[in-house]
Amino acid sequence: MTGRTVIGAGPLRDRLLEKGGASVLLDVAGQARSGSELVERVDRLAGALAAEGLAGERVGVWYSNCVAAFEAFLAVEWIGATRVVLDPAAAPSEANSVLRAAGAKFALADACHAEALRIPVMLHADDAPCAGPPREPVIGIPAARPLHLYPRAVHAGELFGIPISYGNWAATIDLNSELYRSGRYGGGWDEGDEVFLALQQILHGTGLLGSFPFLSMGLPQVVMAEFDPEIVAGVVERFGVTTTGMTSGMLSHLVNVMEGHRSETRTLKRVIYGGAALPPEQMRRANELFGPVLVQIYGRLEGGWPLSILTQDDHLAILSGDERLGRSCGHVLGDPVEVRLRPVAGHAEPVGEICTRSGMAVEDYSDPDGWCALGDLARLDEEGYLYLEGRLDDMINTGYHVYPAEIEEAMLAIPQIRAVRVVGEPDPKRGELVAAYVVADASDSGVDAETLRETLGERLAPYKIPRRFHFVDTLPAVRSGRANGGKS
Repeated sequence: MTGRTVIGAGPLRDRLLEKGGASVLLDVAGQARSGSELVERVDRLAGALAAEGLAGERVGVWYSNCVAAFEAFLAVEWIGATRVVLDPAAAPSEANSVLRAAGAKFALADACHAEALRIPVMLHADDAPCAGPPREPVIGIPAARPLHLYPRAVHAGELFGIPISYGNWAATIDLNSELYRSGRYGGGWDEGDEVFLALQQILHGTGLLGSFPFLSMGLPQVVMAEFDPEIVAGVVERFGVTTTGMTSGMLSHLVNVMEGHRSETRTLKRVIYGGAALPPEQMRRANELFGPVLVQIYGRLEGGWPLSILTQDDHLAILSGDERLGRSCGHVLGDPVEVRLRPVAGHAEPVGEICTRSGMAVEDYSDPDGWCALGDLARLDEEGYLYLEGRLDDMINTGYHVYPAEIEEAMLAIPQIRAVRVVGEPDPKRGELVAAYVVADASDSGVDAETLRETLGERLAPYKIPRRFHFVDTLPAVRSGRANGGKS
């Protein structure tokens, strides 16, 4: 990918201008942007960023879902810069450590996040837009330049993240747009009535599989500030939502809350989920609630999103008793995505490590031939369905990817803790949850789970905080490849 150029955001801008006064972004509180209004605001925000000398630089972006968040994301792209995306639930100390480790010296933020940042910040909100001289998108951006720097963890002052390049981003948006238009996401595609609902924060997978593909197609979407299952049915009915995406944990929660609301969700054509398999009982209840609309996807930010699809027909087969498909994460996509399994010592064939090659694979994670090894162990059957068999590293998958070393570092900074080991443990809703084995100072009896959660809440995003604490005298056997989890 090195040396190749991409056009940039010019075609997206042109497509939005073609929509004119038709709404492309709405929220449940009444905010709306037509295609032409969105372009005008992004042009002017891009001009304000360029006036700060930020073209081509790294810019922090810290927002809860809102219409202005899209404008911030796009304005950074307009000037050929790199957006360092921050989880809206991150603690201020965590957000600042990410920006420091990323080398970002400037940030865009909404009102509820701006004051917590320790670097210069530009407030841009729905009701308080930041405007400079209009600036159209840069063209001819190097494909390998990072656009979307997704932080995984900061450990010992070093940022571990996924630098999704301009080329990766374009390939992902193009692929997902084609999966909708070709019908591979199911539901009978009709651009005249399609509406996306952004339930998950747009910095995560929902941005790649739904929000930005819909925007690139000039199609409307509704934005919820945060996932609130109590009001989803009403939002779907009010706006005629046809498509949404979420983690399997969110989907399970939604099903539990929305029993009896089938009539309000009749416009839904596809509910796309990922992160973990859906338990059969939850799958059955979701099908009864929404109809045959479920689509499961598997992918990795570093390798591509998605790489395989468990279709709506596959879900119906599972509900009819196909236990084999019930264990699969879907059929591999095929062209333009290549997937193969690499033999791994200690694991007998047909199990191997998933490797993938396409325009979506992040260069920093790929070998010279373009193959990206994902760390997931799997097997492929003769029909091309993929079955996950574990991981090579110690990442915990709760629907979000959580790295134990970052949590252990935060916990070891608490004076009363002598040693800690963070692991993933089975959870019926999420697949895995974060658990911590803790050796506390014998002279201090005041360490309990509630206190630890409160203290860690000042340092970590909520999804990284252990849900289960085990207080022990000695740690269990160490994880493979990790020497210790204690203080020296």
